[in-house]
Amino acid sequence: MQWLGLPDALQHPRFQFWALQLIGWSGWAGSWMASGMYWGMEPAYNIAVLIGMVTGILLTSLLRGLFRNTWNHPMALRVVVLLLGSYGIAALWQVSKNVALFEFYGAYLDMDRVLAQGWTGYLRGTLSSFYIILCWSGLYFGIKYYRMLLIERDRALAAIASARDAQLRMLRYQLNPHFLFNTLNAISTLILEQDTRKADLMVNRLSSFLRYSLDNDPMQKVPLAQEVAALRMYLDIEQARFEDRLTVTFDIDPEAADALLPGLLLQPLIENAIKYAVARSEDGGHLFIGGQVRGGRLELTVEDDGPGLPDGYRPESGGRGVGLANIRQRLQQAHGVRQEVKLETAASGGLRVVIRMPFEAAAEEVQ
Repeated sequence: MQWLGLPDALQHPRFQFWALQLIGWSGWAGSWMASGMYWGMEPAYNIAVLIGMVTGILLTSLLRGLFRNTWNHPMALRVVVLLLGSYGIAALWQVSKNVALFEFYGAYLDMDRVLAQGWTGYLRGTLSSFYIILCWSGLYFGIKYYRMLLIERDRALAAIASARDAQLRMLRYQLNPHFLFNTLNAISTLILEQDTRKADLMVNRLSSFLRYSLDNDPMQKVPLAQEVAALRMYLDIEQARFEDRLTVTFDIDPEAADALLPGLLLQPLIENAIKYAVARSEDGGHLFIGGQVRGGRLELTVEDDGPGLPDGYRPESGGRGVGLANIRQRLQQAHGVRQEVKLETAASGGLRVVIRMPFEAAAEEVQ
């Protein structure tokens, strides 16, 4: 937990307590010494003040122990302990200050006048000391509660981050079973057809793609250039199935290539395009994958020349399927309302999916 921006080495509560003790009581002693100089007190007065500072530090340290021992008790008891404890410590402190004053500065005092005040003067001094100790107690409780608030805040943030990470990992790994099923089914078909060359090629390419998928942390964003490289590995697998029936065009602007996005974000869109626009057509199909930066936002496009949007499709429905829902949820987790996933009809009559999100440069992330 970072408190007041201090380095980690200075975060220990014991160090902070004694540091604040020394600073606070030094300030008290300094103010009384300055007052003594203003009123023309003799230098011996400063010795009495320093003794008052030392006894104040020791007595409030005992008060701290009392507060700590009753910290887990009911609030009403803690308030009573705060008031009575502060007054008791103030009474003891007043005695120590009086003894030091008489011992080191008694020669300069009008003792007859001091003695004439009697208990009235002592109680008046005790009330003044009680006010100071009560302020000390208030600061102690205030700082204590502030530290507890920071600890609870950090715990809450850690819990939220943990839940968010778990959800993102779930969404990320949700795609693998579907992809594996399709690929292994294709390999099984090639084996049944005794096309061992294609089957072996697909197994090797599948191995490379899965190694990439498993070696990369799903929580980390990757540059678009790396995402495109992963898509090429995936498309190499599909190319072994469809050969000339599948053609792909990439159009990635150099600036967009450095943009960060969640890893393997586009793979479900490519998988759906192959399933609906390529696999179901005797002539196969063409896929277009584009990336541009416009108005400070990264714009990604995946377009096919398949049958396009179904009849009666409404944009507010948000689309169907695990893959598209997965993309929407991952973008929602990463960018909130600052992202957009839009489905529309392409010029070829096929489906165009446009994704927009805030532009984050990979170079800036490294810095």
